[in-house]
Amino acid sequence: MSKKKPLKPLPKKANTTQPKVAGKPKRDYTLIFLWVIIGIVSIIRYRLIAVPFERDEGEYGYIGNLFLHGVAPFKDAYSMKLPGTSFMYAIFMLIFGHTNSGVHLGLLFMNAATMYFLYTAFKKIFNPFVALVTSTIYGFMAIGLVFDAFAAHATHFICFYSSIGFLFLAQFMKSGKPLKVFLFGLMIGMAFIMKQQAIFLIVFGAVFLFIYLKTEKKESLMEIIKKLALFSAGVFAPYLLVVLIILMSGRFSIFWLWTVQYASKYESVKNMDLIIAMFNISFQPAWDSYKYLWLLSLGGLIALYWSPFNRIQKLFAILYFVATACILSAGFYFRQHYFIALLPALGLMCGIFHDFIVAFTQKIDAYMRKLGLTIFTSIFKPQFLRFPFLSLVVIGTIKYNYDYFFNGKIYTPQVVCETAYRGNPFNQAQEVAKFIKDNTKDTDKIAVLGSEPEIYFYADRRAATGYLYTYPLVENQPYNQSMQDEMIREIDKNKPAFIVFCKIQYSWLPQPGAPKTIFDWSGNYINDHYTPVGFADFYNDKGWFVYWYDEMVKHSADVPNSRMAVLRRNPDKKI
Repeated sequence: MSKKKPLKPLPKKANTTQPKVAGKPKRDYTLIFLWVIIGIVSIIRYRLIAVPFERDEGEYGYIGNLFLHGVAPFKDAYSMKLPGTSFMYAIFMLIFGHTNSGVHLGLLFMNAATMYFLYTAFKKIFNPFVALVTSTIYGFMAIGLVFDAFAAHATHFICFYSSIGFLFLAQFMKSGKPLKVFLFGLMIGMAFIMKQQAIFLIVFGAVFLFIYLKTEKKESLMEIIKKLALFSAGVFAPYLLVVLIILMSGRFSIFWLWTVQYASKYESVKNMDLIIAMFNISFQPAWDSYKYLWLLSLGGLIALYWSPFNRIQKLFAILYFVATACILSAGFYFRQHYFIALLPALGLMCGIFHDFIVAFTQKIDAYMRKLGLTIFTSIFKPQFLRFPFLSLVVIGTIKYNYDYFFNGKIYTPQVVCETAYRGNPFNQAQEVAKFIKDNTKDTDKIAVLGSEPEIYFYADRRAATGYLYTYPLVENQPYNQSMQDEMIREIDKNKPAFIVFCKIQYSWLPQPGAPKTIFDWSGNYINDHYTPVGFADFYNDKGWFVYWYDEMVKHSADVPNSRMAVLRRNPDKKI
């Protein structure tokens, strides 16, 4: 029997399938556009870094400088504000120099980082283009003259830390890692120690997390409690660290008096007519400058219901908008720089509205294609709608604000300061402080009777009193008399080499019924121990004038509307 020959294996068929070649990664045009916008905004900010400090900046700068010299919070300076923003000023000054320009340069980099973090966070929570619109609109509005946004206000720092917090929140929503919840809370807690009004963001974070975990993740009540506990631990960590530092310095009673007891007595505006009037004063310039953006954001708020986003995205947008609106409305004062905290939410609503329009036009495109009208539908493609829209917004904003943004001959830093704060002596404070610095020793102390702490900062001299503001002394609150008595004792004890007396309405804002002890005492004390050596006078029709020594005689007949008197201490009489 013959053996069968083994079958030869069939030849392999040639592989006709082409190997997959990895294509080039798609270029992220939204990120390119973002860096262009960050560059433009940073150029504008750089032009304005020399704008003089206003009062809040003077306070933060002076206290920050004390920190750099090893002085604990609330030791030599009292404030109802938590020390977070002053700490950030200290960092800026350590890196960029102990000047107003150094602080504003730090703000430039922080603002650029805020724009980037907003983009990165909202890209994950929503989509890249909504994120780009949010960041772009925030960037341009957050330097607006109508918001005094060239200054390093605490609301900028709220936006910075909350934007980082949102990035951690977005990462948690993707990964579910509990650490991200803690870091989200930590950043919101940092925002709180920048300015207490950020408490509304804490409420926002807790409510959003609870609803998200309950409805989307379907977690048990115990798991939700654990994650909310992690969030709370992050929120409280910065505040508890501040309290620990103050306890170790032995200044807790002062800290508690100012940030809790006095702050709780800091009255909100209660008259409805006055609330409406104050809102209109602040909002009208903002409306005139950016009405198209306000309208777009209103469109986003309305269109949110029909937008293609899911319910969690919609919940985030609504809660965030409400929280920032509450920050703006705190106390019903509606100060211009309070609007800065609202701007990221405003930009988000603009992005949502544009996304809604794109989705709507795509539906029209699909319907027209069914009708065979494809020749007319190319204009409805998203790539032909998104960047031109945003470019028009940017061009319109730059065109409306061109002189303020770029014309250094018209809008010098000094003109910007005078335009924003007419009637306030912020430009003149630099000259007054320089005179004091040139005529004192490093160990000399000075005093300002009024709320102009920027003089302490520029003069680089220690204050003879912890009262950097005199507003609390003449408000109708239960501690006004004891505060006046303490300020008097401190000045009398330290015998300042110079006193600057501010006869300026904005520097006192006395309320009817408040005690006048400080005014009666200061008149006698100055007459007994000090000699005027210069004045900074303001006339409604002419502006500010500063003059010294012999020049004072030439102006003796003039009656200014406001005045800063610079007074030198007389030599002590020897008995």
